[in-house]
Amino acid sequence: MRWNVLRVVVTLLAVLGLSLAALGQARYPNKPIVLVTHSSPGAGGDIFLRNLAKYLEGIVPVPLVVENRPGGASARAVAYVATSPKDGYVLYGATPTMLQTPLLTKTQYSYLDLQPVANVFFDPMILYVRADSPWKSLRDVIDEAARRPGQIRFGAATPGSVEHMIAHHVMSVAKVKVQPVTFEGGGDLLVAVLGGHVDLGVGEYAEIASQVQAGKVRVLNSFTDKRIPGTAIPTAKELGYPIVVEKFRGLLGPKGMDPEAIAFWEKAIQQVLRKPAYQMYYRSVYQVPAYMDHVQYKLYLDRMNVTLRRYLKSIGLVE
Repeated sequence: MRWNVLRVVVTLLAVLGLSLAALGQARYPNKPIVLVTHSSPGAGGDIFLRNLAKYLEGIVPVPLVVENRPGGASARAVAYVATSPKDGYVLYGATPTMLQTPLLTKTQYSYLDLQPVANVFFDPMILYVRADSPWKSLRDVIDEAARRPGQIRFGAATPGSVEHMIAHHVMSVAKVKVQPVTFEGGGDLLVAVLGGHVDLGVGEYAEIASQVQAGKVRVLNSFTDKRIPGTAIPTAKELGYPIVVEKFRGLLGPKGMDPEAIAFWEKAIQQVLRKPAYQMYYRSVYQVPAYMDHVQYKLYLDRMNVTLRRYLKSIGLVE
């Protein structure tokens, strides 16, 4: 009798153990996660995700795979993520481009078809030229644009991006005309600036850091409200041109994404932002930590969408 009871107990424990093991295997995450960017390799969105993935090692227990899906000024990447399974294994590295593109052109999907997960950074926008350029400041650029209307080739990454918007903002505030030229990403833009195919570029410092250190590129100013911490880079605002933009970088998934996956990423992002090695890196490229959980991020994106619509209408790009 005792033997039979013992067998039953052992059997139940074995079954329970298997069930718990199976349950453990099913918990998020248990397979590689794809991080999607609309940027081309070497552009800001690509650099952001690849470094985030690098420093998340030891925090996220599965491989993180960065996938570039350029095209349609973010429309292709947004569509891919919006139609992916809602299990949290496909995430999008977001920037304001995903808000602006649907405002400027008809797209099948928008940020409303995505689930905000967490914001990570604000990425200061800077204006840069080749090191042998005669221009030493934004004032020099604008003076030249006044002398040669429509001839200054103002390089920006991705049509409908914050960078593209800055070119129009310069024309509006300074009452000059420049020639905006767009590229698939900041890496392509940097090559164009170095090759003399455009006269200047707008982007993130991370995209050009190595060329600044090599003495091939010079930063003229930022488009931030205050100077980037730890730098002597002047702002457009202090030079007399009140052009201030905010470029966010965060993660979104498909709408209706698994709440367990959202909670996992909120915790992971907070942990990685405290990681000393990551702090050393992101401070070196002037990224500003700006963590928001999924609720805060949704409210922020809604506000930003209204602000961008109002701005694009004010410069005549939307009705």
